[in-house]
Amino acid sequence: MIEIESARHGRPGLASLEPSDHELVAGLFGRLSPESVYRRFFSPISRPDLFIASVLRTDHHDREAVAATDSGEVVGVAQYVRLAGSREADLAIVVADEWQRQGIGTRLVAALAERARAEGITAFAVDIQGDNFGALRLLKRITPDVHLAFSGGVGEGRIPL
Repeated sequence: MIEIESARHGRPGLASLEPSDHELVAGLFGRLSPESVYRRFFSPISRPDLFIASVLRTDHHDREAVAATDSGEVVGVAQYVRLAGSREADLAIVVADEWQRQGIGTRLVAALAERARAEGITAFAVDIQGDNFGALRLLKRITPDVHLAFSGGVGEGRIPL
């Protein structure tokens, strides 16, 4: 991990993830409830290797991952993957259950957006389950004017950077 922002006053630090951070990301997966896994992947995956591979396949240009860390553990991750031939990227976020609703998702997205802008990305594409109220609140905090188009219970939208 490469530190972006130090932890202070009980607030997790932020770090850029590297391919060597396998054990740290595996630890986060182990602390996620089945509901949090389902919310992140839209399916009930049970293989941590799929999560680890998706998070750690970074090149810091088309693929980036930023982690929230506390006492040497990863407690949340936000990542983007650039859409092929585009200036937009898919956004994904997951925060360990015990750390949810503490502003970590907002901080992760802000740090990830800063890195994305530096790489020429102009917007994040998002998919959110319609009953994922925590993610919907996060999205409204980040982009109050966001409009989601719902189909099959999933909202699709765009966050301009």
